[in-house]
Amino acid sequence: MSTNEFQSASLPTAGAVWIRSIRAKAVASETVQIISATARDALFAYATTGSALASVAIVVAPHLDILLRCAAHGRG
Repeated sequence: MSTNEFQSASLPTAGAVWIRSIRAKAVASETVQIISATARDALFAYATTGSALASVAIVVAPHLDILLRCAAHGRG
């Protein structure tokens, strides 16, 4: 392997960097949408029930599900 081949193999191409940038933006956008949906659901629960506990339950429920799954598999 010559020096040029080694350098070109180790450096990402402009297209690869661009694709990673697009993926990062897509992940960030999806995360914001999920957080917005969770916040919307929590505010809706608070508005309809008048209970802060209902709002907290909406936010905590997905995390509690994962915690229980991990505990059931011995990873918690």
